[in-house]
Amino acid sequence: MWAPSNEETYFANMDNKKNVVHIMPSVEMLVTFCADRDLMRAKKACLLYAEKVDFKELIQLRLAEKCDQRRMYITTVDSASFQELKQDQSLNVTFAGFMENVVRMLQDCQAGKLELCLSARETIADQQTHDYLLQFVEIRAFKNLIHLCLPCRSAPLNTVLFYINATLDATHKKLFLVEQNTQQLQMELNAQNAHIDQLNSDNIKLREALAENTRQLSEKHSAELKEMQLKLEKLNEQRNNDLERSRRSIAGLQTQLERGTLEKGELKTMLEQVEKRNQSLNEELTCCKSRICTLKEQHEKLHTELAGAKKQERKLEYKIEDIKQHTLELQEHIQKGNKEKANIAAELEAEKKILHTKRQALEMASDEIAKANQIILKQSQELLSQKKTISWRTEVALQQEKAINEKEKLLSMREEELRQTHLTIQQLREEIPQQLQSMRHFAQALEEKYTNQILTLKEHLAGKENSSRRANRK
Repeated sequence: MWAPSNEETYFANMDNKKNVVHIMPSVEMLVTFCADRDLMRAKKACLLYAEKVDFKELIQLRLAEKCDQRRMYITTVDSASFQELKQDQSLNVTFAGFMENVVRMLQDCQAGKLELCLSARETIADQQTHDYLLQFVEIRAFKNLIHLCLPCRSAPLNTVLFYINATLDATHKKLFLVEQNTQQLQMELNAQNAHIDQLNSDNIKLREALAENTRQLSEKHSAELKEMQLKLEKLNEQRNNDLERSRRSIAGLQTQLERGTLEKGELKTMLEQVEKRNQSLNEELTCCKSRICTLKEQHEKLHTELAGAKKQERKLEYKIEDIKQHTLELQEHIQKGNKEKANIAAELEAEKKILHTKRQALEMASDEIAKANQIILKQSQELLSQKKTISWRTEVALQQEKAINEKEKLLSMREEELRQTHLTIQQLREEIPQQLQSMRHFAQALEEKYTNQILTLKEHLAGKENSSRRANRK
């Protein structure tokens, strides 16, 4: 995997976060993953983030699989890479126009007009390293049309951990806001309960006043009736003399009775209004109970989010185990390379022995040729045959020397590969403990954070239960 540039790590830095601007909101869309030259195609749900830097020609597209946030792919385009894209793909726009066109094509992908495709490619320099191509493809009946092709790479572990930590901080802030909202709602509920208690006390006072008024009116009426009886007795004694006066007094008493009945009707209307007010208060109580139920549901959702965070922590532990297994596999490859080196050395020794024997045979043939030169007049036919055998043997010797040279070159290449594998293993031995240590610190921090949150939630729930019990007792 090629090393990340300074422009790419600019986004995964808290100091530069204030200069990063989202050029479009993060969306979820289906991305086609191609591997082994389009033999394996699969669509996966991914989260797309598009960001740029203020006052700087720098844009970054980030794809993360929805089911596994560890699999993240990054495309970073700066001014230099934009010039290369402009030459390779014949782009006739400025950097600002390029950014607008990329946003428009992403919106078309979201609407279903284009398809986003991530295909793996094999580099020429080193066939063991792979990067990717992010393609904007238009599906046609005759042939698919590729509008734009951007270089892409898998995100390193530090970048993935940075963005996972950012999402955890955002969820923590949301949890804090929800807790503040629940506290505010609890305060409003307590205020409403206090208001209801006050209204109940006012209602009791009104009922007591109503009973007192009815008692006073009944006493007043009884007193007036007694006075009327006395007056009637006097009127009976003085009927003949004070008949007109008694009629006037009776009319006055009737008006007083009518006033009493009117006052009684007004009191009844006041009682009906008080009962209506009690009904409205009961309806407010039911509304408050429903809001409490919604708050409990939000609390359960927060518990589920905590469980998801614990699952993410388990996934990180599984990744640590995968890295350990990868180191064991690299050690096995080194052992196999050592065995192959030993086999090649043995073959080389055998070839050297064969070459030594053939050189001795050539020396013996040259001695025979010298003897044949002395008796060349007698054995001309034998000389011709021996020249043929000598030429054949020299050709065989030259072919064997070429084979030995090729095997020596192959041996040097294998030694160079073994040296590079030793260097990579040493780098991995130095990097893996550091990554394991950082991941352990991160896991400990997560565990402390969520234990503190669980304790605060338990205390908050215990306070709610105590307040609800107090309200029920009241």
